[in-house]
Amino acid sequence: MKCSTCGKELSENEVRFCSMCKSPICLDCMRYTVVRKKILHKECFESIPVCKNCLPEERVKKKLAKMVDEVFSSVCDILSQNALRKP
Repeated sequence: MKCSTCGKELSENEVRFCSMCKSPICLDCMRYTVVRKKILHKECFESIPVCKNCLPEERVKKKLAKMVDEVFSSVCDILSQNALRKP
């Protein structure tokens, strides 16, 4: 099994899995993020292991890039349609 981040070969005792995407990661590449859990009458915070791609900053960057691509592609489509309509 290989680490999804760095590609290092992993043995049975070195491998961990990302809590979000379930990909295998080595101990050197493992990061942690804190999640809030609501339990019946109280809230608690738990630290979970994640890979580099599942860190909150990376996920926000990917979502923002996807939104910008969608907006620009729709604007480009509108502009190209308007250019075709003009005689």
